Amino acid sequence: MFFIQNRTIFVAINTASMYLLAKRPVVFPKSSASLSPTPPKIGVFKTNIGKRQEANRVCNQLKTDGLVTRATVDLSDCDHILRTVSNKNNLLEIILAVQCMGFFIEELPD
Repeated sequence: MFFIQNRTIFVAINTASMYLLAKRPVVFPKSSASLSPTPPKIGVFKTNIGKRQEANRVCNQLKTDGLVTRATVDLSDCDHILRTVSNKNNLLEIILAVQCMGFFIEELPD
């Protein structure tokens, strides 16, 4: 059991007698902005991935390797666009992984 009073956390051994076990200052953030996660990194690449089976293989491998959280290939676009979403800034690693699978890949400018 614990309770907070004046930005200090108190931990009790038992709730009946409320013996004080520890008194440690707790620093609470001033705003909720510091608690927000970092925004995802979006990658947009031109590729030569031409078949649905190849697109599935590339997307699944990128996810399995932990390089992206989401990946899609737009085969209807003339540039066969690969779009990736990642929690890290690892665009170079994504490029190298796709090249190792035997495909052309080039990052498109913003």
